Amino acid sequence: MSKNKYLLTIFIFLMCLIPSLVSATSIEMTGFEVGVRKGPGTNYDRWGYTGPTGELYTLKTTQLFKTESGCESGYWYQVDYQGNTAYICSSYAIIKVETLVITDEARSQCESELKAAGFPVSYWGQLCNLKYQHPNWKFESVYTGYDFAAAVEKEQCRGSISQSSAADYQDNTCGKKYDTGYTGASQKANAYYMNPLNFLTEDAVFMFESGYINPNVQAHYANIATKVSNSTLLKHIPDLPNYIMNACPASNVSAPFLAARIRVELGKGLLSSGDYAGQLQSALSGNYTSRYGYYYSPSTGWSKDATGRASVNNYYNFYNIGASDGDGITQKALAYAYKQGWGGPGYSMADARQLAVTGGAQWIYRNYVNAGQQTMYFNKFNFNPETINHDHSIASHEYMTNVSAPLTEGKSLYSAYKNLGILDLPYVFVIPVYANLNAEINNNPGGATGDTNNENTGLSPSTMVISSGYQLDGTIITNVSSSTTIGDFAGKISSQGGTVEVYSNNNKVTDGNVGTGMVVRIKSSTSESTYTITVKGDPSGDGKINALDLLQVQKYIIGEKKLDSIYFRAADVSGDSKVNALDLLQIQKGILGLKEI
Repeated sequence: MSKNKYLLTIFIFLMCLIPSLVSATSIEMTGFEVGVRKGPGTNYDRWGYTGPTGELYTLKTTQLFKTESGCESGYWYQVDYQGNTAYICSSYAIIKVETLVITDEARSQCESELKAAGFPVSYWGQLCNLKYQHPNWKFESVYTGYDFAAAVEKEQCRGSISQSSAADYQDNTCGKKYDTGYTGASQKANAYYMNPLNFLTEDAVFMFESGYINPNVQAHYANIATKVSNSTLLKHIPDLPNYIMNACPASNVSAPFLAARIRVELGKGLLSSGDYAGQLQSALSGNYTSRYGYYYSPSTGWSKDATGRASVNNYYNFYNIGASDGDGITQKALAYAYKQGWGGPGYSMADARQLAVTGGAQWIYRNYVNAGQQTMYFNKFNFNPETINHDHSIASHEYMTNVSAPLTEGKSLYSAYKNLGILDLPYVFVIPVYANLNAEINNNPGGATGDTNNENTGLSPSTMVISSGYQLDGTIITNVSSSTTIGDFAGKISSQGGTVEVYSNNNKVTDGNVGTGMVVRIKSSTSESTYTITVKGDPSGDGKINALDLLQVQKYIIGEKKLDSIYFRAADVSGDSKVNALDLLQIQKGILGLKEI
């Protein structure tokens, strides 16, 4: 395929994905007094000349016209010039995508279907992209009736997040007891994990998959349950997939939903070390009382005195139902199993385990799946108005506290489906819709850790970088947002006790934005390190997501430009280790404010 045909294919692809963008695209002149020709080549007569650098001309088509001579790039833009169809060499102009405007007029069958289903225009591009790849997928909307900022506010101090997360994603003011290694999730963390537009990708969208049994997928449930149940779980419970399969018809909850929930609730604990892992293993083996000597009574609680209390051997709780955050998770789960009668001395181990898997599945169906919380997302962020009809308040009655749990569970399903080669089956996704999803969310004063000024901490430069909320890949600093100022960037790291200098082209800079390719020197009290920055979506290196970045990616795709490794990483917005039309799409969405990069 020739370069111009390939580029045209890319633009057609983009316009199919975002047909809600009115074609008001222009080019901006980067050259002065450039000849405007009557045809795509210097062998054509001139209409005249362009004016100064920065002058705009409206494109008549997204197609590029190739010529063998007279233009360094070999391609010409077709523009409107004083009411005439004219051609300008692409070497002296760039596409000015900022002039694109949004309309809610559907311009494709996919968009018409999404609009009829209740999805606003901001959802169309990503969902049509998924529909293009997987025509059998079905998307259903749930209008929450909530302004996004108000919904985020209601979730304050209701969720937890790993202490290894970025500092401004953590809130240490909630005064709650969380699992080891976790702390409160800040407003910004809630906003990220609550915003559906952040997860309308092939791997993440499964957090919105319906938990009801899907007859069109049911034939694959046994294989899915085996794939989702990790090897560690299967080592302790070899027959777990069979238990799940038997629980499905008895509960009307899908096997993928149940398997993913068990994996998240138990799998990570089994992989951990320390006392909790040992207690969990004994609970799954059915010998907790025998190993630890604790007996239980609903009225008097736990004690090593068996008087008036019973053994909890052979009781099971595979979903950790009733086990809230804090201390004694295993005992809380076993106490709930005892009260529900999920096992006991009158059952074989196999029968007791089946009873627990089925009983827990029926509980999940009754209290969540059939009560308006039919997805992993709604299990954590309960903003489905239907839940009110089941006497559950909005932003309460949430199954898990970890704000990233829905994403983790959803990705485990995606991996299983992909490995089994069944991604194209007719999955059903139920996706929430909020008003004003682009609202700016800030943490409440004092609500995020990392706000204090820690001088002379003695931390290493690498620890300072990570503690500031950025990430390191060798000597490359990642997770830097576009439009981050040099002052903010240096301030975060220096607050950890370091001295920070930022260089661009070997010149020290203190103003402007942090851009791809800039070099950072960090000094601690004991050492000094040098790193290079990459800003996703910023292959041009100016620290902004704009038309220059589109141009860099465009030229790379058609072979006109090479991207060194650091700039290649910045251009690979989709994260698939390639730079292609999908990255053009992501950058275009970033420019238009449809997606945060």
